[in-house]
Amino acid sequence: MMLFGCAAAAMVMGCATKPPLATPDAVVFDCQNGEVMRVRFVAAPASAVLMRGQNKISLPQQPSGSGFIYSNGPNTIRGKGDALMVEIGRMAAIQCQARP
Repeated sequence: MMLFGCAAAAMVMGCATKPPLATPDAVVFDCQNGEVMRVRFVAAPASAVLMRGQNKISLPQQPSGSGFIYSNGPNTIRGKGDALMVEIGRMAAIQCQARP
């Protein structure tokens, strides 16, 4: 099971459940559609970088009552524990699970 961590800046924003603690590079997620995605959680400013293939999408942290949410409007990642849901534009949401 992964350890969980939330940056001090994220705690100020009310992080109820903390995102997976990132390794120096990123947390690796295996997705139901067969994709492998990586997310790098950044402490300051509280944000995440979604790496999907060759694309890198910067996502500022958003307030969340439960779990974590990072979004720039059309692109959102949200999760709780080791689970991650990725929403890219109008595409169907992609369910992912962090690697142990």
